[in-house]
Amino acid sequence: SSGINAEYGGCKVVGVDVVANNIASAKKFQAEESSRLNVHFHEANFFNLPAQIKYEMFTHVWAQVSFFHNHAHLRKCVDVAASMLKSGGTFILVDYYGPRHPVFTRDTTKKAPDMEEYIQTVKDAGFDIIIQEDASRHFLAGTTCLRKIAGEEKNQVEMNFYDGRISSIKEKLIGMVIIIAQKK
Repeated sequence: SSGINAEYGGCKVVGVDVVANNIASAKKFQAEESSRLNVHFHEANFFNLPAQIKYEMFTHVWAQVSFFHNHAHLRKCVDVAASMLKSGGTFILVDYYGPRHPVFTRDTTKKAPDMEEYIQTVKDAGFDIIIQEDASRHFLAGTTCLRKIAGEEKNQVEMNFYDGRISSIKEKLIGMVIIIAQKK
């Protein structure tokens, strides 16, 4: 999606991820697709952003399945997003929620947020909610598709992983929330 925004929208896009392999893959894809796109990737923790972007103001911040892994610090995550948005800017949050399956977290100091906690935290951080949706059915459909592919490839490790995830979604141990909000 970074490339689409940069190519068709003429946007400057900045991607941040804590996983070095994700950044390497993104940079490789960018190099193969087009070097003319205004897309920049940084390996960083959301709480310790590089100086070249830390104080930059953006029109959009998109957090995709990242805050859940720091669920004990959800408000701090949303506050960082808010601090980087211009007034009237758009915040898009797509993330896991629920009492959760243990495979999805590294932080056990607080129970994982439910959908209502995400919504309230975003509101409390100074946003007006435009859209809020329980996207668990989409999460289940996508995971079921990935499980099918793993089965066709006879990849037992991935099959087991997706079977566990499908079970967790069906048992409502984990779900997916989508929030689109505007900074006041």
